[in-house]
Amino acid sequence: MSPSMHAVALYLRITAKPRSSLDESMGWACATAGMPGMTVSLQMRYHRPVPLEAPLRVLAHVTGSEGRKVYVAGSITTEEDPATALVAAEGVFVSPDPEHARALFPGLRDSGETSAGR
Repeated sequence: MSPSMHAVALYLRITAKPRSSLDESMGWACATAGMPGMTVSLQMRYHRPVPLEAPLRVLAHVTGSEGRKVYVAGSITTEEDPATALVAAEGVFVSPDPEHARALFPGLRDSGETSAGR
């Protein structure tokens, strides 16, 4: 399956900063695609104000990979208007070599799938 077919969608009430919510979701997208990694860069654009204590939808998906680099896109919308992006993000994550991945991501299975942890 191509990396772009792996997506993570979280529905939550954000009490943390949007940046940390997107970073976490984008990391989960990498792990779900079998390429757990660590954030190298994360660029965000705020298109509209992000309401606090309101149901928000955080989406992330892998857009491609090159060697150990994993490219990910993410967004935040309101639950009420999921078609309007409040925040859009692009990130680059790096997958560690298999030995370091097992140490950093103990939930990583041999098949490349992850369990309950990133």
